[in-house]
Amino acid sequence: MAKGRHEDARRTLLHCASPEAEALYDACSVEVDKADAVTLKKRARAAGFRGWRVEVSLKDARGRAQLEALIAKELTKAGVDLDTPEIDQAAAQAALARAGQKARNKGMAGAARMKLVPVMEGERAVR
Repeated sequence: MAKGRHEDARRTLLHCASPEAEALYDACSVEVDKADAVTLKKRARAAGFRGWRVEVSLKDARGRAQLEALIAKELTKAGVDLDTPEIDQAAAQAALARAGQKARNKGMAGAARMKLVPVMEGERAVR
């Protein structure tokens, strides 16, 4: 594990039965997941994926900007990374719902539709 070979360490820990081995296995799994996320992000970028964009259907430019900022804040609070191709859909939908509720409480969003759309190479990535 100290050499950065987390997959090998995880395979070895799989055969151990001590409680410390379980904690180490979990730590190795976290590191392997981080490495996989970086690889996935690089592959998606090579395929043309540039991230996710918040799209709000509201005619008022000022209101749209305020609502987009509120949505971005809620997504960040929920831990949704808009630069990765695979996002937690449940967390994203919950963040959009919270942002919509806060916007309605402030009188910002009447009939505004909010959604996340993927940004591919050549498109503008406005967030």
